Amino acid sequence: MIKPFSHALLAAASLSIATAQETTLVNSNFDDAANPPTGWITDYEWSGNSYYVANKAAISNGTEAGRGSVVQLKPPKPDDGGAKMETIPFVLEPGFRYKCTLDVKGGPSRVYFAGYRWAPGVRPIDQPAISDLRMIYKSKAANTPAAGDWTKVTLEFPGVALSPDALKHLKQVRFMTLYVWFMNTGSVDNIVVTKTPDPSVQF
Repeated sequence: MIKPFSHALLAAASLSIATAQETTLVNSNFDDAANPPTGWITDYEWSGNSYYVANKAAISNGTEAGRGSVVQLKPPKPDDGGAKMETIPFVLEPGFRYKCTLDVKGGPSRVYFAGYRWAPGVRPIDQPAISDLRMIYKSKAANTPAAGDWTKVTLEFPGVALSPDALKHLKQVRFMTLYVWFMNTGSVDNIVVTKTPDPSVQF
């Protein structure tokens, strides 16, 4: 018979192991007020996409009482194209579950994990620029309606049962980013992305 105290020790040990297995990939509270935000991509001039060639100018640092620095997204034309930012690409690994939490305000906004393979003709390197890659996968998105107050958003990958078509694309994915998009002016803060071992996640 295991005594209650032993149960407590086992529970604490299990929690410790789970915590140790979790790896933080992104931890952005933006308090360094860097512009562009540290660890994030905001410049899409290389893409030639008319909606986003000037995207870099739509991303700036702001301050909120009680929060310090936050990142503001201000699309040049409301309800037309929006503004976006995404993390520097990180390697996607089968056998892991990915999770993101962040605070959003304004919008409406959409957040998802974007999967990339190498663009044609690009020689693989360890730390690619986003222009070296081609997006071929989008996870289920977290869509948040316009809000005047801060809202906590949680997003997971896979998050849903993967369809045969999704699995086909994921087999080609080498890198992933967290993709943040706002239709109208809004702000983001406290963005954390983690990965946790999960042998059931295979593709």
